[in-house]
Amino acid sequence: MIRITGGKNRSRKLLIPENNLTKPTMDKVRAAVFNALSNDIEGKGVLDLFSGSGSYGFEAMSRNAKSVTFVDKEKDSVASIKKNAEMLKETNFKVFQDDVLEFLAVKNGQFDLVFVDPPYKLDIYQNVLDLLEKNAFLKKDSIIVLESERELSINEENYKKVKLYNYGLAKIYILRK
Repeated sequence: MIRITGGKNRSRKLLIPENNLTKPTMDKVRAAVFNALSNDIEGKGVLDLFSGSGSYGFEAMSRNAKSVTFVDKEKDSVASIKKNAEMLKETNFKVFQDDVLEFLAVKNGQFDLVFVDPPYKLDIYQNVLDLLEKNAFLKKDSIIVLESERELSINEENYKKVKLYNYGLAKIYILRK
């Protein structure tokens, strides 16, 4: 069981998918990420890729994000996101059951804040970043949060600022456009 760490739904529990394919981000890691983002959430459009339980997206909604789009290919994950939204009485969201790379190749939309938290064994960070750029998913001054278990090679010339935070096994990159 995981909990929302701040905002209007602070301490509310979230259901996690039953499929054991997701690795929910620990509460303390999410809290640290959102502390680092501080004022960059309220009124923002959020894209939560590899959503799992939707913890990043629901944390953003709890902190007054304008809307969240969730994308996960697993049926159990999509079901958990819908149940969590119902439990939290959240309505300003969309959820897509789709492969993230396929979604980014064919869908459109622009977002202020993007969370990228794939299963650690997948090495697709650069592919996701390339598709976000190529298909214009990022608004001016947008932020991308990447979660990985290893250090990533990020082409920093594409970003105003890149910060790396280490939380145990989790490495969090915050990229600012």
